[in-house]
Amino acid sequence: MKSIFKINILLAGIAILAGCSEWTAPESIEIEKNSIEATNPELYAKYCAALREYKATDHKVVYTTYDNTSETAANGSEKITMLPDSIDFVQLMNLEVSETHLNEMKQVKEKFGTRFVVRFSVEDCMAAYDAYVENLQASVEEGAEALEAVPFADFYAAEFQKTVAKVTEYDLDGFTFAFSGKNVDGMTEEQKTAYTAEHDAALAPVKAWLLSNGSKVFFLEGNPQYVLDSDVLNSASFYILQTRACRSTGELGLFGLNAFTSGKLPENAKLLYAVETPSFIEEEYLVGQFVLGEQIPLAADWIAKDASYEKSGLAIWNVQRDYFNTSGKIYPNVRKAIKTMNPNE
Repeated sequence: MKSIFKINILLAGIAILAGCSEWTAPESIEIEKNSIEATNPELYAKYCAALREYKATDHKVVYTTYDNTSETAANGSEKITMLPDSIDFVQLMNLEVSETHLNEMKQVKEKFGTRFVVRFSVEDCMAAYDAYVENLQASVEEGAEALEAVPFADFYAAEFQKTVAKVTEYDLDGFTFAFSGKNVDGMTEEQKTAYTAEHDAALAPVKAWLLSNGSKVFFLEGNPQYVLDSDVLNSASFYILQTRACRSTGELGLFGLNAFTSGKLPENAKLLYAVETPSFIEEEYLVGQFVLGEQIPLAADWIAKDASYEKSGLAIWNVQRDYFNTSGKIYPNVRKAIKTMNPNE
């Protein structure tokens, strides 16, 4: 990690001499951000090698979600190659990945060891099914021929397979399964039996996928203490806690403490705390906005401090929002978080 720090200083000095800038003034997005690669390829190769080695070590990781909807980049926030080099994992929010983004993914994977995943959410699938049924009903009211809805189990299986198929198609590094679950404490036996059946049906395709994809990184997102299947629970490389709506580090800590003290997680469980990148849309602005300031740097500072339970890093939602910033530098909060959690990086 110290070698990356030293190389970064050299790279910064050469970049200044070369006139290279990361300021968010109008720019030609056709120019690679790492022009140092052309001016001093040997030093740049050492930097990339040191970065790949660092990512293979035990450190505070940064998982991000990235909106890859746009096929043609209008600005740097829509280019994967502009993401901070030290990000560990990038979750593609759109399952349909353009050729441009596929090429950019290949570049950053080879250079920096950045890994890519896709996500499947049980709750999102249920919402999609409800919308599908509503659309069928609406079409009948408008005079269309009545069609029988596909059973939810079939709909769920198809959506799950469509998602995990992308792991193979795009040669991705892993998969995130989002499942909130329910606390069975306090349920009647009848309620517990019914819920367990629903729970097992939801996790069945995940178990099947894990059997044939053991080398992939598996993220379990939600409330891990509510997952009843020990095989799925113990297969997770990381657990992403549902803390995006938290307003303080105290709330983050409560989620972590509840998960860690449940006694259901493995002793070496790695917990990631989700935070939302601030939005400029008025109705979204306060989602996850910390009362005392910017949530990303504050959460990073909290994670960097010692605790009686595991704090393995941040999961930063909608990372592209941090590209443009009044500070002038691109992705300032993400960069600051990485430096705070891993000061020698």
